[in-house]
Amino acid sequence: MLLDSADMARLNELGDELKSTLGDVVQTFPERSQSISGLSELLQYNRSNSQRLINALNNSQNGLDVICLLPGVSSLNDFCAKAAQHLDGTKLDELTRLIELFQTKIKRYARSHSELKRLISASTEAKDDKPNLSPANKRADLFNAAKSLIGASVDTLFCSYILSHNASNDEYLQETAMIAKLGNVHQSFAPPFVQFYTHPHPNDFTKPSLVTADSVTQNAGFSIGVVDEYSTPGLFDAYASYSPSNSGIVFERFSDNRPFDATFVFDNPDELANPITHKSHCSSTSISIKTPTRKLVMLVFLEKHIDMRSTVNVGCYQGNQKVDDGHLKATDMWTERLPQFPDLKIVNLLSPQISSASGVDVVALTDYLFRYAQRDKQGYICYMMEVDYPIWSSTYRIYFEHE
Repeated sequence: MLLDSADMARLNELGDELKSTLGDVVQTFPERSQSISGLSELLQYNRSNSQRLINALNNSQNGLDVICLLPGVSSLNDFCAKAAQHLDGTKLDELTRLIELFQTKIKRYARSHSELKRLISASTEAKDDKPNLSPANKRADLFNAAKSLIGASVDTLFCSYILSHNASNDEYLQETAMIAKLGNVHQSFAPPFVQFYTHPHPNDFTKPSLVTADSVTQNAGFSIGVVDEYSTPGLFDAYASYSPSNSGIVFERFSDNRPFDATFVFDNPDELANPITHKSHCSSTSISIKTPTRKLVMLVFLEKHIDMRSTVNVGCYQGNQKVDDGHLKATDMWTERLPQFPDLKIVNLLSPQISSASGVDVVALTDYLFRYAQRDKQGYICYMMEVDYPIWSSTYRIYFEHE
């Protein structure tokens, strides 16, 4: 007998909890002891089980993967006993509770951990064999329904971020970003066009600046500008107001309800945590899907010396609320994560993959941004994500964590 969808969901949730708690436990150990050999040496713990535990933390994409990759209950109890001297009572009690729950689930569904793993594998394959809408088709259905409901949509959302060392404040990265919303459609009953962001307005803010090909960053704090060359004529003049409470600039209706382009450049020197120097060793770059969107193209350029010392995670999360940067790691947000795993690629800046993505002139747009930022592309690694029909009202987030 195979596991039904409800059983699979329960096991997936347990796996996520185990990963989050075990990850917190391992993070309490000295940095040199957070590897396979270091963990085995610190706790005098079986090396093979150390490998399986670290593998479950680093190479699992969901909770079911964690269930299958972890060592068995006996080995986890041994780990718990040997780690006890390094843990406070709260962490120890939580880990003990989850291991007991793990054992209960094994007994409920199978005769052993090995049999449960085979059952999960067989149930996953059987589910995949059933005729059903693909995730992309489901996202397309959501896009069409939301577009019809609210009367607004974006054809392509292109966003590019340059993350650099901040010479003025080592706790933060200097972020220069371009957000291009291409092919906006707003029907008469749709909400107004608003560009949101997370940074508070400066006290002297009155309106966005007009950015042209001759503009360069002033490195004078947070700023936002409308990019003249990549926006429909009239957008800058259609600026109406801004909202200090929810950080958004509002534009009046224009272009007679015809599709229009709106592109913005941001300077942000004091919001994105430096994963190397920040106490959490974690920062994230994200884009929220505020309007139903047909295509998302997201690029993050990370300065090479930072990239060499960081690992990268990516995910799609429900809601679009602000997360204070540096306060949460990817593993901390498992309760918000959606079962969609965007494909993140490291891209050669001259490859056809980056120059032809989604029909957008990625090279021209990123060259424009690098000219504005006064930076050299050759000093950066480019991470790229493409998603057809990104989930409306979700957030796509790329994490950089320094171990």
